[in-house]
Amino acid sequence: MINVVEITINEFKTNIYDRYINLFPDNEQREWDKIEVTYNKKIEHFYKIVFNNVIIGFFMLERLDDVHPYYLDYFAIYEEYQNKGYGKVALEYLLNNIILNNGLIGEIEKVDDNILVTVKRLNFYKKLGFEKIESEYLLYNVLYTPIIYLNSKNYNKDEIDKLFFDYYRINVGEKELRINCKIINKQGVDPNERK
Repeated sequence: MINVVEITINEFKTNIYDRYINLFPDNEQREWDKIEVTYNKKIEHFYKIVFNNVIIGFFMLERLDDVHPYYLDYFAIYEEYQNKGYGKVALEYLLNNIILNNGLIGEIEKVDDNILVTVKRLNFYKKLGFEKIESEYLLYNVLYTPIIYLNSKNYNKDEIDKLFFDYYRINVGEKELRINCKIINKQGVDPNERK
């Protein structure tokens, strides 16, 4: 049976952080001191995913306030446990027992029909009720496709973009946000340039 358990930052650093470093490319990782800041502000939460008393993955989940949906900062199942259905069960647990009716947003690498893993990743989330948002985000020179798990509240495109950028702002700061985070529409321009 899969179990999802909230843990402290110390347990995350001791038992999971090395896996985080190895699973995510350098340009997709957040600096440790910035992770600590959001944790100390009670925004960042860590969850270990356990199967048969062994950690097989983790979530890093954020919540700014009661108005914002949750933000899926990072989610990973360790490579040796992938393609066994554990990720689906863990994410269903997260949605049904932690997120509840609050909604969840996140992003995946830009979906490219020529790169099977990106299509597979999007289909994984769609099967669980996520929808792809038509914006693309350029974050630190990596293109991402935003996804949202809808709840009772409906958001228009501009509201969704704002929700994401509220989280980016808290994670990297206003200065880095302006330099490294852009909303890209289908024409390749940023219609919501941050001032």
